[in-house]
Amino acid sequence: MKKILRITVNIMSILSLIFIGIGLISSLYSIIVLKNGTLLDYFFTFWFWFATVFFGIQSISYFLSFRRSQYKYKNTIDSSYNILLRNKVAILVPIYNEDPDMVKTNLIAIHSNVGNIAEVYVLDDSTKGDSSYIIDLCNRIGMKYIHRINRRGYKAGALNDILKTLDVDFVSVIDIDQTPSPDFIRETVSMLDKNPDVGFVQVPQIYTNTDSNVLAEIAQAQQFIFYEILTEGKSVTGTLFSCGSNVIYRLEALKSVNYFDESSLVEDITTSVNLIGKGWRGLYYNKKLVFGRAPVTMEGYINQQWRWMAGSLSLMPRIFKEIIFNKKYTFKERLDWFATGTWYTFGWFYLIFLLAPIMDILGIKVLTINPTLYFFAWMPYTILLMTTFVLSHIDKKAPLKFVFYNMAANLLIFPLSISTTISVLRKKTKPFTTARTGGKMPWHKFWPQFLIMALLIISSAILIYRHSIYNDITVFWALFQLMLLLPIFFLNRTPKKSSMDEPAFKNFEG
Repeated sequence: MKKILRITVNIMSILSLIFIGIGLISSLYSIIVLKNGTLLDYFFTFWFWFATVFFGIQSISYFLSFRRSQYKYKNTIDSSYNILLRNKVAILVPIYNEDPDMVKTNLIAIHSNVGNIAEVYVLDDSTKGDSSYIIDLCNRIGMKYIHRINRRGYKAGALNDILKTLDVDFVSVIDIDQTPSPDFIRETVSMLDKNPDVGFVQVPQIYTNTDSNVLAEIAQAQQFIFYEILTEGKSVTGTLFSCGSNVIYRLEALKSVNYFDESSLVEDITTSVNLIGKGWRGLYYNKKLVFGRAPVTMEGYINQQWRWMAGSLSLMPRIFKEIIFNKKYTFKERLDWFATGTWYTFGWFYLIFLLAPIMDILGIKVLTINPTLYFFAWMPYTILLMTTFVLSHIDKKAPLKFVFYNMAANLLIFPLSISTTISVLRKKTKPFTTARTGGKMPWHKFWPQFLIMALLIISSAILIYRHSIYNDITVFWALFQLMLLLPIFFLNRTPKKSSMDEPAFKNFEG
């Protein structure tokens, strides 16, 4: 059954690309030979198919990763156990203005699970509140506490300051909202020992507070597609990047690139690019060894997504210069990095699809030889792409609601992608915040989503009344997008307390 499913995914992926080609050729023939349409039609048609090609490339990268995940990934890993670790590993735990209860609970858990085999360093860059409780806890359980007055380089700077003083073979970074299991260090170090060309080993981030609200579930669905499909595929091709936490590095590799890159908001990806340029590769170990917390407030989620978007978009020119335009990398490596480097521009391309029904009622259409040909190009492409996406989730045993959540997640924050792109182009920044800060956002902040939803409803009603093949296709797409935007009403709510946030040590007094 699994073999049939994989073959089906491969065939449907190829067919979807064929239908993109049919649509492009039809539009070009309509414009060049038949000379249909106006300048506005030409612009809209160009942007529409440019967006379709963009998502087509992203889909190719996704399905290739899925294929590698199925057929090749298991051959790249060899799990084993390393018990001789004392004085070989340091655990670095960055902290910045975090919830005291979470800090205490997680520091105790980190110490309990890995403190007996590695030295733990708590890097406290907090600028608010009283940190005496952290100092006291570190003294009592034997962790090293370090606090900086300046915040040069932010997280990367804090990591680098301590890295330059260490005499160990391996260094692990664990964010304070993550809790490693006792086997995390033993198993990942073993993989580094066996693969001298590997600069880091990444394990998945698993959110265990999904009982808080729908937002946490959506965040976990996004993690699932990334850590169950994309990272396995990237590990095979050598295009894996570290994700900032739940990762262990070879200190020699970090030294070779002058440690973590302090010039970027996404020091993990930027440092990975530096390591790859020096000949190191990353290895993904898909085993649930670290457990953490998803953002549970819309403000925290937006903070997280903005940081990832702004950092990745700022890195795009460098990815193009050093990897995509560099002939020493294979085509599949460059394709993977192209998909990675350009992904966070998705808001602009979603926008053209969202505007399509509105443009239709204004008489501005995607140019094509005739509506029937448009139907047989656009509809099969859309249906095949969605079906293949669903099948890949089924193959990975994902809950079906994850399919909907993943389709909805990025559409819901398309305005953030657009605004972040503009901010990066204008070189505007904003103060650093974590995914665990903030609360509910004022509803007026979501005016772009609400406006688009209202326009989709109005334009759909008008197009249904006008009725034609072209209009019916547009209505289908409008109503589908409207459905994906509906979760916006459920995300900006006060979260309930997760079971994982119950105090683990209520009477820890010494």
